[in-house]
Amino acid sequence: STAGKEAPVATLESNPLMPGQQSGFTLDSIAADAKTQVVAVGGTIAMTESRTLESQVIAGIRGGRTRVVLDLTGVADTGPGLLGALLRVRRGVTQVGGKLALVVDGPPVSDLVATSLLARLVDVTADRESALALVRDG
Repeated sequence: STAGKEAPVATLESNPLMPGQQSGFTLDSIAADAKTQVVAVGGTIAMTESRTLESQVIAGIRGGRTRVVLDLTGVADTGPGLLGALLRVRRGVTQVGGKLALVVDGPPVSDLVATSLLARLVDVTADRESALALVRDG
């Protein structure tokens, strides 16, 4: 059922596989409204994929979407680079007075959150609707 779910304003980009990226990596960027972007990633996130994620968020910030939801529920495996990318995204969002929330619903990303300082620095929720509410109202 789609009742109660917001339709995206526009799907900004669905990136094809870049050279060096892991197979199964997906990234979809959606403008939820004029100031809010939702970036959903899936598959294996290693160094190259982390950079792609980071550059996509920065492009959205440059477009005025400073409220950012990173939906990491589709991530199957994490490698080097994801934690650093998330911390740099947080710094960039903070520098422009924006808000960041992560959507995490289990391993491996929940393990990364639990073993790092991420939960102290960024709002973490289990679903996209809660994350959107946090960045819009928080």
